[in-house]
Amino acid sequence: MLRDEQQRWLLLMNATFNMVMGFILPVNTIFMTKNLHETMVTAGFVLMIYSGVMMLGNACGGYLFDHYSHRRTLFGGYLIAALGFLVLSFCHIWPIYAIVLTVIGFGMGIAYTAVNSYTAVVAQQHRQHSQRIFNIMYLSANVGIALGSMLVSVIFQRSIFLTFFLPAMCFTVCLIIVIGRGHVLDGQNKTVTAQTATAATTTPTSGAPVLQHQQLYWNLSLLCLAVLVVWLGYSQWDSNMSLYMLSQHFQMRDYSLLFSLNAMSLIVIQPLMGRVVETLFTQLKNQITLGLIIMGISFVFLPGAQHYWQYITSMMILTIGESITFPTIPALLSKLSTSKNQGAYQSLYVIFGSLGRAVGPYLGSLIATHGTFDLLFYLIFGSIIIVALGVLIIKEV
Repeated sequence: MLRDEQQRWLLLMNATFNMVMGFILPVNTIFMTKNLHETMVTAGFVLMIYSGVMMLGNACGGYLFDHYSHRRTLFGGYLIAALGFLVLSFCHIWPIYAIVLTVIGFGMGIAYTAVNSYTAVVAQQHRQHSQRIFNIMYLSANVGIALGSMLVSVIFQRSIFLTFFLPAMCFTVCLIIVIGRGHVLDGQNKTVTAQTATAATTTPTSGAPVLQHQQLYWNLSLLCLAVLVVWLGYSQWDSNMSLYMLSQHFQMRDYSLLFSLNAMSLIVIQPLMGRVVETLFTQLKNQITLGLIIMGISFVFLPGAQHYWQYITSMMILTIGESITFPTIPALLSKLSTSKNQGAYQSLYVIFGSLGRAVGPYLGSLIATHGTFDLLFYLIFGSIIIVALGVLIIKEV
């Protein structure tokens, strides 16, 4: 019963956090250029700083989660972000907007790592259900992003105040959950003593794998490289693919429809693939390798694509691959970690994913400009296949 309540509150916070992400990310560039009348270069610079500070928040969140307090780390991240959005709802002029947005990025970075780390905690407390927990969390994140993306198109046009006030209220709800149900998130009944709770956070997790330091280093390096490379490729869909499709005489609505297809199909595909792959492959590294290979293959359909079915096929194959890969990598990191470094390991996944999303669009534009889009897609395919094979070297206990 306690596990069910843990997951329920964690799923709600995860969906809410990602709803805010899906809600606010499309707003930033439009608001800075159209409402604040800043240049695209300025907006891009602010978002680069925002992304960098968020990665700093990811790292701080991992450290605080491991060495300070699970609950207070999550509370602190939400509090910083909630106060930041509250300030923006009443005062969204330049340059206050840029400064406060950066502060929000730091808070959201802490909260994001804390949520992922809490998922690892719950997974290690219930190892027989650990992979399913990560799968459900990934599904809830995508539902949140899809919901946020739908809401923002309506709310942003009607009210700037509500655009920033609603995220503040969402994070306030999360703060209330942390305050009122924090003991449930920690997997404790209210009768658990402070000494027992402290011991639980300082004792290595039972059943955690024991690996040599060098092997563990290689495991983490290969996983971080895989996360970086796959997001370098995946981020092309969020950025340069729009230009590529327009050059092939498609419309923006055709491009947008692909993301709607991705979000809707993922809700069906992810639970199905999770069960099938978990049955076929017992080791997580083999599941990750399969997912990466499928994601890589999706880019083979894009060079010279002139028919819309080719883009749909590519997106559907990508969706199948991501439904396997993205929830399984943090599950493997959780399996390799102990209660002393859960936050640090989960922060690696978040940081390298953020780095790939930050660098990918720029790197992709350079390759497409000085070479061709076809070259870009083949390089992505080759790179993902190489790191997929590299993941097989990981020693999983």
